[in-house]
Amino acid sequence: MQRFLSTVTALLLVTQAACVLAKPARTFTPAKTQTAELRYIGDVPVAIFTGTPEEIGEQHADLLAEPGKAALDFPRRFATEFGIEAFWPFMAQAGRTLIMNTPERHQRELAAIVQRSGMGDGELAVANTLLELRRMGCSSIIVEPQRSATGGPLFGRNFDFPTLGELHKYSILLVYRPEGKHAFASVGFPGLVGVFSGINDAGLSVATLDVMQSADGSRKFNPEGTPLAFVFRRILEECKTVDEAEVLLRSEKATTWMNLAVCDRDGGAVFEITPETIARRDDDRGLVRCTNHFRANGLSVGETCDRYDALGKLPAKSPLDVSAIQARLHAANQERLTFQTMVFEPRDLVLHLAFGEPPTSDDAMTRIELAPLFQGQ
Repeated sequence: MQRFLSTVTALLLVTQAACVLAKPARTFTPAKTQTAELRYIGDVPVAIFTGTPEEIGEQHADLLAEPGKAALDFPRRFATEFGIEAFWPFMAQAGRTLIMNTPERHQRELAAIVQRSGMGDGELAVANTLLELRRMGCSSIIVEPQRSATGGPLFGRNFDFPTLGELHKYSILLVYRPEGKHAFASVGFPGLVGVFSGINDAGLSVATLDVMQSADGSRKFNPEGTPLAFVFRRILEECKTVDEAEVLLRSEKATTWMNLAVCDRDGGAVFEITPETIARRDDDRGLVRCTNHFRANGLSVGETCDRYDALGKLPAKSPLDVSAIQARLHAANQERLTFQTMVFEPRDLVLHLAFGEPPTSDDAMTRIELAPLFQGQ
């Protein structure tokens, strides 16, 4: 009997050890200061910053310097992987030059990160101007309230980009409570000050999607424009509605071709952006779909997209819930490129989020109540 019990105990210990080994190591270490915190909600790391631009930059450095330095190796690795390593000095200088076109408060935040953390300013500049310097492919869908099972709009989005086996490990939810501005959450990475995907305390949500061709004759890159990730951050900091976001967009000089899906508490739209044109697309039968092509008159080159078609294959009559949105995002996933999948509920300030080893589009999503985070609870 004693030998049997010893054998069973040994097997249990081996099984427990295997489970521990099978669980991936966490990239981020929980920490807390008087004004900032890094915690986990489920498996999602969440960093929370509060205060002035300098204070937020210092908090960013204090909480994320170590993983940030590793994550910021990615832009240079990316250049090497795609055979453009010789252009790295140009990319870094181009990024620094573009950063000079951003709001002064964002420059102060970046400078504080560099000074406090020792992260390279060239790597930070490239990471924050990635929308201008390299293309990415994504998918989004907005379900208007009349088709939603929740009574409010639902806004789903896949973020697709080559990870080189590393970038997905550094995904993190960044919650900002900037002095005198709207609090907002950005699904991003250490060192990312601009916004690719996010939602603010008014429920206004944004997601950016690359575009490869335009029919309006505009140049592909305008070096005098404001880097778009910072424009999209301004939208979250300063706007409450899709209409307000449109006004702000039209007040800025765009750097390149881009789609921006925007959704507020009452519904959404897609803005098709070039250095010469901004076109707005509103809902079509209660849906607003978007991938990596322009579709507005004067901008579309007539491209078709299987992912765009897949996003529209929803039940015609049944109210649509979060699981229905995720199913469409999964149908539009790009396999090894899809490493962030999310659904925003703007009216209830809820984010459903999955990120990690791609594809994430069919992973279980963590539900995150954002209101307490925005309010400092």
